[in-house]
Amino acid sequence: MRIRRPAVVALAGLTVCLLAAPASAAPHLAGTAADGAHVIAETRVSPRILDITIASPAAHAKTTVRLLLPPGWSPKASRTWPVLYLLHGCCDTYQTWDLRTNVAKETRGAPVIVALPDGGPVGFYTNWWNFGRGGEDWETYTATELPQILRSGFRASPLAAIGGVSTGGGAALDIAAHHPGAYRAAASYSGMDCTMLPAATAVILATVARAGVYPYSLWGDPVQQRPVWLGHDPCALARSLRGTQLFVSVGSGLSTADTPTGCPPGGHFLESMVARAVHAFAGKLTRLGIPYTKDFYPGGCHNWWWWARAFDKSWPILESALGAG
Repeated sequence: MRIRRPAVVALAGLTVCLLAAPASAAPHLAGTAADGAHVIAETRVSPRILDITIASPAAHAKTTVRLLLPPGWSPKASRTWPVLYLLHGCCDTYQTWDLRTNVAKETRGAPVIVALPDGGPVGFYTNWWNFGRGGEDWETYTATELPQILRSGFRASPLAAIGGVSTGGGAALDIAAHHPGAYRAAASYSGMDCTMLPAATAVILATVARAGVYPYSLWGDPVQQRPVWLGHDPCALARSLRGTQLFVSVGSGLSTADTPTGCPPGGHFLESMVARAVHAFAGKLTRLGIPYTKDFYPGGCHNWWWWARAFDKSWPILESALGAG
């Protein structure tokens, strides 16, 4: 049968459109977890960056994670890659690590998948108490659903490391302690690392309130629900971190030394409060004979410029733990 010229032109145009379509136009939408969490959308932001949106039964939310992909990655690759999970802090998003640090540059060329997940309204990556009703379980999402999805659909291996800033820093240690052996390394950058210390408790409750959430929704009253708080206290959980390579970083906050990007109001004072908790955690590790690498620096502000600097220092440790160095 002879095809008319207009039809030939139309077919040619369709072929060009299909070839030119971005990867996000035809996502493979693979990846599921045992509890039914699954990928519902994919966006290829760049050749290396893939954003995936997940329907999470645990978190009761549709949430997005940014993946920085290693060289040669493909959903159909014959090999797998280890994963570095990096958690943001209060009031940031899954994009912030990528936008505010050198993580993309530092990890470029490394055989590692870098996963930047969202952590809920205040970035605690935790199972919210909600007055005993539970509900938003961001820890299960981060530590169980997401790894299962990455292994089943994105060629991730079981080998992993985890790190976080501020509220996400304490969360990284919590998650590593709650899942012994699941993470080869854990890093906390100005994290809430000893939550039962009065200074840390005050900062945590104020942080939740600042985000417009009732403070006791998190883990309850620090006195009446003390067991709940202790269950999320890296100091109380420190023994479970033995065997995990640890990197702990914080500034003194006691200097007003210039920060190139500027320091938000109260940033120096906040860092000094957080430093008390971090040093208490480090002291607990020392007493238990658990080795760790410290990055305690004078001055500093509770903001991303300093955390980007700290990540640069920690990357060789994380890279080595993942067998990628």
